[in-house]
Amino acid sequence: MYFKMISLCSLLVASASYAQTKDEGPTEILNVMPSKCVALNEGRTCYTDVKFAVTAPDIGDYCLRESGTKKILQCWANTKSFMYTLNFGSTESISYELISKQKRDTLAVTTIEVNWVHKIKSKKRRWRIF
Repeated sequence: MYFKMISLCSLLVASASYAQTKDEGPTEILNVMPSKCVALNEGRTCYTDVKFAVTAPDIGDYCLRESGTKKILQCWANTKSFMYTLNFGSTESISYELISKQKRDTLAVTTIEVNWVHKIKSKKRRWRIF
């Protein structure tokens, strides 16, 4: 009897917490797919098409830019959600940020990581006379 009561209580708590998380929906403003790019060898340029999905908190003017160089990729006016496809090509990981044009602040930051399958191994050089 005691076991049945505990299992029933735990089931009710689990279902209540599931209902709360289900109603909240996605909380991320800036989503990127894929977030990783894999090159064959270390130091080689990795190429992929990256899709950015933005769901801003309010309707407004927003820009997507590269974090390091502050180069603006594209801006959107009077919108709340939008998509952007980037032809990514880099040897290093790069961060991108979503900025608000009205407030001039950064709303979200995401990074596309560059990984590789084979790391460059240093070869041993052996001296030979003949």
